[in-house]
Amino acid sequence: MRVGQARERYIRWLAVAKDLSPHTIRAYDGDIAAFARHLGLRAHVDQIDVDCLIAFIEEQRVAGLSSTTLRRRASGLRGFCRWLQSCNLLDSDPWIGTTVAVGRTRKLPRVVPTHELEQLFCSLREWADVDDVSDCPAVLRRPHQSTTLLGVTLMVATGMRVNEVVNIKCHDIDLGGRTLRIVGKGRHERQVFLTNEWITRLTGAYLDTRAELGIVQPNLLFNMHCGALTAPAMRARLVKAARDAGLGTRVTPHMLRHTAATQLIESGVDIRYIQRLLGHASLSTTEIYTHVSDGTLRRVVSDADVVGKLLVRPPGAMLAGV
Repeated sequence: MRVGQARERYIRWLAVAKDLSPHTIRAYDGDIAAFARHLGLRAHVDQIDVDCLIAFIEEQRVAGLSSTTLRRRASGLRGFCRWLQSCNLLDSDPWIGTTVAVGRTRKLPRVVPTHELEQLFCSLREWADVDDVSDCPAVLRRPHQSTTLLGVTLMVATGMRVNEVVNIKCHDIDLGGRTLRIVGKGRHERQVFLTNEWITRLTGAYLDTRAELGIVQPNLLFNMHCGALTAPAMRARLVKAARDAGLGTRVTPHMLRHTAATQLIESGVDIRYIQRLLGHASLSTTEIYTHVSDGTLRRVVSDADVVGKLLVRPPGAMLAGV
């Protein structure tokens, strides 16, 4: 069997047998397609061995791919080779006993500065004509602008991913308990919280607006046609909202997630609680937020001012006391 044909079968198998996001499947498909091109369009799977795998990774490194992309490509090929062996298309897995060092770089997450976040919220509330939300009419006046306001509010308050916020189901909202049940990566469920009365009232008014408009689809957030809002649409709304608010940078949903985590760290919340809130499988993923708060670090170090305390004692004081 040719590598290209095996790739198509493998991707179909991933879509059915593995609980992966469409984005992840597309990424693995692209990685294996690049490997197939490296081998040649007429190459067969029995040509795959450790030498050609290492040569491919080295070629990608020389081409300037980041270490993050190289690690993902190596991971995608490992899974592909395991599948080939399980289907008896390869006699053995060439990755076994093979280590490819691709380096490790971790980009610090970008956050929205506090003053820009305040500017964004002020603009969103004005745009939606929503201030002290207590009933449905406030949201009914501008339901679609209120959709953007609610989506951004929930991402900042809970650190949800954009795919998570657009997939919130109405029946998973408990206004009395101020909780939301969400389904994250790998279909893992977790609970997040409506952190204050204003967010709770806004969510309740939005639910009442849905009823007034006769919306029956189960997802909380709706689009201009009253259908379910999609992740790309939420991203586009956020970009426009940031631009309308006069922000100088392009704001993404992931920046809001990073901002939520960073502000929790700065407020002294235990990192283990933040890991659970964000739905991180590993604490090491959450630990990156302990490195992003340079402003807080500056304040702490400046308050300590070790050298300043040494300078309080006049020169020669120690010698005079000897």
